[in-house]
Amino acid sequence: MQLGHMKRGNAFRSALCSLSLLIAGASAPLYAQETEQDPAPVTTTEPEVVEVATQQDPLPGLGAYIEGTIEAQMALEDIQAVTVSVVKDGKVVYANGFGMQDIEEGIEVNAETSLFRIGSTSKLFTWLAVMQQVERGNLDLDTDVNTYLDFEIPATYEKPITLRHVLSHTAGFEDGGLGYLIHYYPKKGPELAEAMAKYIPERVNPPGEVSSYSNYATALAGLIVQNVTGVPFNQYIKENLFDPLDMQYASFAEPLPDDLEPFMTRGYERELGVWEEQPFEMINAFGPAGAVSASALAMAKFMQANLNNGELNGNRILSAEMMEQTHSDLFTADPRVNGMAHGFYEKTYNGFRVIGHGGDTMQFHTDMAIDKENNLGIFVSYMNTLSNKSRSNFVGQIYDHFFPQDVEPIEPPSDFADRADQYAGSWTFWRRNVSTIEKMFGLMSGGIDVVPTENNTLLVTGPFAVRQFVEVGDNLFRQLDGDERIVFTSRSGDGLDTFYFESLPFMGMQRMPTFETSLFKYLLPGLALLLFLHSIVSWFYKRKDYKQRPAASKSLTYSTLLMSIVHLVFVVLLAIVIVAFGDSLFSGIPFLLKAALILPLLAIVLTLWALFRYVKRFGDETFTIGRRIYYGLLVLAGVFMCYFYYYWNMLGWNYYS
Repeated sequence: MQLGHMKRGNAFRSALCSLSLLIAGASAPLYAQETEQDPAPVTTTEPEVVEVATQQDPLPGLGAYIEGTIEAQMALEDIQAVTVSVVKDGKVVYANGFGMQDIEEGIEVNAETSLFRIGSTSKLFTWLAVMQQVERGNLDLDTDVNTYLDFEIPATYEKPITLRHVLSHTAGFEDGGLGYLIHYYPKKGPELAEAMAKYIPERVNPPGEVSSYSNYATALAGLIVQNVTGVPFNQYIKENLFDPLDMQYASFAEPLPDDLEPFMTRGYERELGVWEEQPFEMINAFGPAGAVSASALAMAKFMQANLNNGELNGNRILSAEMMEQTHSDLFTADPRVNGMAHGFYEKTYNGFRVIGHGGDTMQFHTDMAIDKENNLGIFVSYMNTLSNKSRSNFVGQIYDHFFPQDVEPIEPPSDFADRADQYAGSWTFWRRNVSTIEKMFGLMSGGIDVVPTENNTLLVTGPFAVRQFVEVGDNLFRQLDGDERIVFTSRSGDGLDTFYFESLPFMGMQRMPTFETSLFKYLLPGLALLLFLHSIVSWFYKRKDYKQRPAASKSLTYSTLLMSIVHLVFVVLLAIVIVAFGDSLFSGIPFLLKAALILPLLAIVLTLWALFRYVKRFGDETFTIGRRIYYGLLVLAGVFMCYFYYYWNMLGWNYYS
């Protein structure tokens, strides 16, 4: 799950989408314009297409534009199914389904009834549940969250975590999910209360200092709602949000109840070139962070209620004042850039403030945006794509078409070189793991490099894109040929130590620790593995010669040989596990990985043995300078790799069982 990141604005924001999977389909429109009929009751048979009266289009050509965009995306990116709804001025002005809900049964996507997994967009219901309980006097945004729990979040820092921190993703938790975040039907994880007590992440920042996206913190908020109301979370959401908004085709339940299961859009993946249905994703342990299944028209009702300050068709879910507070700013790294509202996060599209949330599961990619100034809401969800690029671009493409804005030219200040060095360096997202073996995934993620140029700009390069930024204010920069902005701040008051993209207000970055730079992540380990490989190959070709050497020489040779074999086998085996199991690692730790973790411990023993044999032989007159250097480098490589395993939490079984 971003379970989700909402990323876009211009070409650079589009590039900021994390790479996942992209898959195919056909398109079959079902809805256009607002219906004045009551929604059809939930049934277990395929619903008929509802014909809807045409009304004056407040966005002329919207339907044709959306259909052209979606059909192009589906063709170019091999997408199987899409659903869309747009609300404007209190009306549903567009709702449509594309592709197949169920290939085997031949059921097309229906915007009213076809359920899509919306991933972290689900969080918005959790945040509104929290604000409902604040309004009813059962919760306080500034009270220690431990007050509402049956277990205790450790007091790592003097300042306690509050719901205000949870809503703004500033609780200070590390990220986590390996082995427990997503399961597949029929397997389920532990229930919410048990999961929150079992999977408490380390606290890596004092609360309120830096925004770093947290699925755990959101699920914790759901548990708090459950605790203070005495009502199971899923039931609470149904009774207090879904039912009042008449969202019949929406549910947090996993698996879906019998009356909704026939309407679930199946997840598919290409296997040997053809679509194969995948198991239903089970996020129950962290359900409040991303478990909703919903149709496009159900989400349209949710958007209408938000745009109408908490009321829809005479039913109110929040007072107008509380909804205004929910949508208001709660945290920003700098008041000049976007930040977090109360759970919703801010985006700027062509000068308009938009709040909302994106969401990703392994199979679905979703975005939802609410523009109160234009009284506009946009929802889109894609089934089983290789990346979330399409959903991240969709809202921005609509703004570029219907609310275009020219990017003003900008000139770099001529004296920028005098202060450019303070921004230079490698940066990495705070949203990562530091305490378990999951930290090792940091080896596969690149940082964001910031490099001053001769043109008085900053070149920002990383795994997503390369763009130049121009200084437009104190520590504030705008993209040279776009409207993305970045800002640098100092939390400690001792130099710039935090960095944000404006389009990612919930993803603060820190300067990359030295041992996580490319030198220590890739170059030195690569050289060490080459030395190990050389040792093994050399012995294979010269094994007869080695047998003729003195006992001390043979002992050093065999100790370094065994050390090299164990180091090399572990790294190769670890790579095989990651490639073979992929995303399934987030549903459980395979036995092969558990068995492989014996090898780093054995490597330490063998490295110490090799070091001992090297030191013992060092004064031997027959130990030539060339061999001293070679075996010295070999032993040093072994020592380095032992620390490498320690740093990346590969020593021992550092994961949740």
